[in-house]
Amino acid sequence: MANLVRVKLADETHRLPHPFRPNTDFPADGLIVDAEDPVWMQLLGDGSLILETPDEAPAVTPAKRKEKN
Repeated sequence: MANLVRVKLADETHRLPHPFRPNTDFPADGLIVDAEDPVWMQLLGDGSLILETPDEAPAVTPAKRKEKN
């Protein structure tokens, strides 16, 4: 089972190529990743990425449902 966590760059001025998206940088505002994936584990372990604390995470607004007529 995936261990999804929100991570961000440890140094916001750092440019980190996204490991799974060619020609794309890791987003500066963070991303939800699987912390058990070896690639993300390595980036978390070497300090390139850090876990976001709950007060830093952007607010999530619930999706609006369409009413059935």
